[in-house]
Amino acid sequence: MPILASNFYRVSHASTSLLLLLLLLPLCAHARIERLRATWRSDPATTMVIGWDQVSAGRPTLYYDVTDHGQNADAYRYQTPPSWAVRDKAMNNVFVRLENLQPNTVYYFVVKDTEGVSKRYSFQTAPNDPSVRLSIIAGSDSRNFRLARCDANRLVSKLRPHCVMFGGDMTDDDSDLEWREWFDDWQLTIGSDGRIFPLIAARGNHEASNTTLVNCFDVPNPNVYYALTLGGSLIRIYTLNTQIPGGGEQRDWLGRDLQANQAVTWRFAQYHQSMRPHTMAKPEREELILQWATLFQKYKVQLAIESDAHVVKITWPVRPSNEAGSSEGFIRDDAQGTTYLGEGGWGAPLRAADDIKPWTRSYGQFNQFNWIFVDQDKIEVRTIKTEGSNRVAEVDPRHIFEPPYGLVIWSPKEGDVVRIMSPNARPATAGPGVSSSTSTGVIPIFRDANGNVNIEYTLTENAQVQLILISSSMQEMARLEYNNQTPGPYQKSLDLSKAPSGTYSLVVKANGKLTRNYSLKIP
Repeated sequence: MPILASNFYRVSHASTSLLLLLLLLPLCAHARIERLRATWRSDPATTMVIGWDQVSAGRPTLYYDVTDHGQNADAYRYQTPPSWAVRDKAMNNVFVRLENLQPNTVYYFVVKDTEGVSKRYSFQTAPNDPSVRLSIIAGSDSRNFRLARCDANRLVSKLRPHCVMFGGDMTDDDSDLEWREWFDDWQLTIGSDGRIFPLIAARGNHEASNTTLVNCFDVPNPNVYYALTLGGSLIRIYTLNTQIPGGGEQRDWLGRDLQANQAVTWRFAQYHQSMRPHTMAKPEREELILQWATLFQKYKVQLAIESDAHVVKITWPVRPSNEAGSSEGFIRDDAQGTTYLGEGGWGAPLRAADDIKPWTRSYGQFNQFNWIFVDQDKIEVRTIKTEGSNRVAEVDPRHIFEPPYGLVIWSPKEGDVVRIMSPNARPATAGPGVSSSTSTGVIPIFRDANGNVNIEYTLTENAQVQLILISSSMQEMARLEYNNQTPGPYQKSLDLSKAPSGTYSLVVKANGKLTRNYSLKIP
């Protein structure tokens, strides 16, 4: 049975006074709660924070259950009063901290106060099983253009992720009006069935102080750097703060926590200001390379999500270096590198991507966020163009990893999916209807004048075929896809003219199942 998180958390005299006022106010007219949000302070599998703006009335209580009772508050099995409240940004921000919940479980809830009962909403706790695949949306910089911001928000409701990583700069001037508008717009992220998706918030340079994040999102650290583990041992997400010194206490904490969590399969970092922004309009953050990127390499942070520049960028895996072949303090390293994504575009003014690096994989200029799938074998990243979200269908809640009709996935020449493979990835197995023969010996490859390599395979039924070249460090290097191929033998050509020397795996899949697996050695 859940233990109610009912201990009041007093961060200031003002917040204590507000909480008492909310509990004691008499009956008043036009009671309503608005501007709902969900966040995490600790274990995402067993806790949840529900926040809202208590616009009027008093004595709010949250009623919740694993069974949907609609707006019949008294039918819900559990209830709890606010954990704390604070007046900030012209809102009465009220937070209920729920604990001892069941993992990977949908909870339904309403808020009842002296005036009435709210709409029925729901949330889902995170899985605590590393074998369960996760869907995550990551983006930032929503501060100026509300139409563009609402487009992206609407897509959150339609893609139904396990959580949203938001890298800061929610508003432009951190003003009361802007924050109320921001939370009004954030309601568009609520699913058509009332589902609220948890937000993991970072501070940007347009948030005037750390207090804004504390009072609006109940973040677990007043310095706004913290980490959360999802999926048991699947992924640990680090939220860092570029608006305070990256060294000192913050770096020490980051190093200690990374070292203590090496058993986790994947490690992500999100923070606002980019180390090497891909626009000349933004300054470099040299010190963050020394303070953070070196730790990313040492402790195997596979993915870093940056913001602030308002451009689109994806890098190859890179590590800090000044050796021959490096550029601007980084060098490509498919074995030990971190892939950097970004750099914001949830409605802020777009900038030109005019500062491209030799280790940049893809870049562009449009409103977007990243849609990230995580399982034990791999990370998949798709960049979603957010304009025109009204034309996008909603995913089937039972199949949240299948792109819905109308979704626009960016497809640069380097490919529309970035895959980061785990060195411990489980081998694929051949399915029915395809040849199960494999070739695992090393095949020396001679690169002819145009650098092409011929690949042969045989199909026994109609299939969608994928040819995937994977480096020895399990990084995807190239991919070809063929739809609706009929049974029979095939010979295809793969351009390896730009592939560096080394040993590679060439995987041939039919309908998602392995049909051939070559080991290629390029001199």
